[in-house]
Amino acid sequence: MDENKRGWVWAYRKVRGWHVSGVQACYRATRFALTGDSGSFHSHGGWRKSRLTRG
Repeated sequence: MDENKRGWVWAYRKVRGWHVSGVQACYRATRFALTGDSGSFHSHGGWRKSRLTRG
C-alpha cells in the first residue's frame, strides 16, 4: 500500500481489526496520524503487544 494512504482511517481500521476497543483505536490512530508512531498497546484480546510505525 502506498505510504501516503496510511492515514488516520487506515490506522483506525487496522487497530480495530486487532480487537482493540473503539476508544483505544481512536487514540492510537490519532497518535499515529500526528507522529507516525502509535506507541505500544495490547491487542488481539490482550494476548499481544502491538505498535504501528511509519517506516
